Amino acid sequence: MPPPHLSHDRDLILHKEIAIDFLKTAQWLNGEISHQLEPLDITAQQLKILSIVAQSPNSQATVNEIKAEMFDPMSNVSRLLNKLMIKKLIIKIRNQEDQRIVHIQITKAGVKLMCLGKEAMDKGLSSFGKLEAEDLEHFSKILKKVRK
Repeated sequence: MPPPHLSHDRDLILHKEIAIDFLKTAQWLNGEISHQLEPLDITAQQLKILSIVAQSPNSQATVNEIKAEMFDPMSNVSRLLNKLMIKKLIIKIRNQEDQRIVHIQITKAGVKLMCLGKEAMDKGLSSFGKLEAEDLEHFSKILKKVRK
């Protein structure tokens, strides 16, 4: 059995290697998804917004509700919404009682593109198809454990 300090050093090296592998894999996976979404002229963040709005009651949500559901709390939701509006994938509706509240509603074109985007995203995630169900369950448990 190695001395405790060598075991600790080996653990630190392994932790760093795993962290680097994880970040490389996340970056690679993000690239795969972006590549699949590119022909649709939509980003993963824009697709996430369309999905949030589509799943909200009456297919509309406030800006704050969208911000709360985003993966990246630092994402510039206003800028993303403006791009989606220019593409006519969403519309903004001001609340009649309180003009400060803006409801975002998905358009028919937005729903159509969201469905196409989800199909493209599935293609980007197809690498997970190489794993057995047991491996995926184990992987999911490990990721949840790391995030706690």
